[in-house]
Amino acid sequence: MHHIVVPSIDPEANTLAIEGEQARHAVRVRRMETGEHLVLLDGVGTKARAIVEGSDKNGPQSSWRLLVRILETSRVPRPNPEVHVLCPAPKGDLLETMIDQLSQVGAMSWRPLETERSEREPRQGKLDRLARVAVESAKQCQRPWFMELHDPMVYEEALAMPGAVLADPMGVPPIRVFMDIPADTWARGIHVLVGPEGGFSDRERSVAVQAGLPLVGLGPHVLRIGTAAVVAASGFTTAQRAGNADAWETYS
Repeated sequence: MHHIVVPSIDPEANTLAIEGEQARHAVRVRRMETGEHLVLLDGVGTKARAIVEGSDKNGPQSSWRLLVRILETSRVPRPNPEVHVLCPAPKGDLLETMIDQLSQVGAMSWRPLETERSEREPRQGKLDRLARVAVESAKQCQRPWFMELHDPMVYEEALAMPGAVLADPMGVPPIRVFMDIPADTWARGIHVLVGPEGGFSDRERSVAVQAGLPLVGLGPHVLRIGTAAVVAASGFTTAQRAGNADAWETYS
């Protein structure tokens, strides 16, 4: 079923006129016709089942408009706990791939992390492109809450984030870290810090250990930044769904 992103969904509305690129894509690319069903997403937890009632275009210079009738509206709560990823930006196209995959596995946000070994962070134009990637990924994987992109944060500030954990070769699996974090802590979110190429410096690791951050392991091999970020996020979103150690044993 096709998913369309709209600015907002009024739970009391019976009909909606969708305009712009979303309407053009539905009409011209997807070839949606009267009577077809679709799902509307607003990116902040509201979704609606709808049916196409028609489409039109007023004049050669006007944009397409898709007319739909709303059948059912539902509200989905934010994930609890939310999993946030902080890591330096991978090089080139790997950054877009990472954002797409983080969205698919359920990460709530990504924030560039400024460390001793970080390279230049993405400029505004690149961030705008990443926001579009996150939206398209959300449509593909049907998530009602779109992944957020935040401003960079320096390493020392990130250590103080609620539920902060550090990706480290000496760490334990995410499920074990998750089970050891007090509920009142992870209720404010889990912030996973992933290092740059070459890993965190000895000083950065030492500071994190002294601050009491749990160390989370991501497997036996050395991973690229984007891969490590996705593995870490997936580990904690899976732990979130499992809920407890017994459930995890059954799930796995």
